Amino acid sequence: MQISMWSSYLYELSPEDMVRTFVQHSWNCTELSSEHGWMLLKRGQPTEVGRELKQFAEDYDFSFPQGHFYLGADIAHPDEKKRLEIMDDMKRWCDLFAALNISAGVLHPGGKGMRALGYAPEKILECNVEALEKISDFVQGGPTTICLENGGSIENMLGLLNAVRGSGLGLCLDTGHLNMAGGDCRDFILKAGERLKALHITDSIGSRDDHILPYGAGTINWEELIKALREVGYEGLFNFEVPRENRCPMKIRLAKLDYTRQLAMLMVHS
Repeated sequence: MQISMWSSYLYELSPEDMVRTFVQHSWNCTELSSEHGWMLLKRGQPTEVGRELKQFAEDYDFSFPQGHFYLGADIAHPDEKKRLEIMDDMKRWCDLFAALNISAGVLHPGGKGMRALGYAPEKILECNVEALEKISDFVQGGPTTICLENGGSIENMLGLLNAVRGSGLGLCLDTGHLNMAGGDCRDFILKAGERLKALHITDSIGSRDDHILPYGAGTINWEELIKALREVGYEGLFNFEVPRENRCPMKIRLAKLDYTRQLAMLMVHS
């Protein structure tokens, strides 16, 4: 496992300055966040700007093994016109991820709007499956595996994966989401097995998504989680997603970045 901090930790920096700053603090990879993804897409054609950043990063021995699709991408949006617009956006994001050689593209399942309007679960599943099959076609033949981030139990997540034609999708375990819902990370990992391709490492105190570093006030059993990752042979990023840790002046944030690297090395390699 490689250790990683999502790029949103340095959300206000340009993609190039983000890379330089991570390298200065001995990190050699990141999960590209939606903020930096949008910055890149505003520059021009996804393939061109992606290749330019990939080459820039390679000059620093830095890479983007994981990326997060934009947070507003409700692929099962209740409005058909809006769904088509989201699919157009997703195509651009997939092209960007391919150019950056991102292997794990993290995506939230859709349906928030439909649930708010009282749609039946079967209809929400149908719209998710239809959208995911289109997105799978976008990335076919490229380096990126679409990895669905957990918003429910492992059984529900596997059910969604298995409903999609070809079933080439992976899973991203967000440890905070699962802990908040009362789930068990070890159980999730063992049942996901080889379909687990990405991680969002974040702790929570319990009933809300606190997004804090491990071994603070949170309640996740990290020793059992690491053991389970080893048991299933997980080879993706050990990637931190901790937005509550970057709400401080930059000099403090960079000190936390150094601490987090030491923490990650102890967690993963001890």
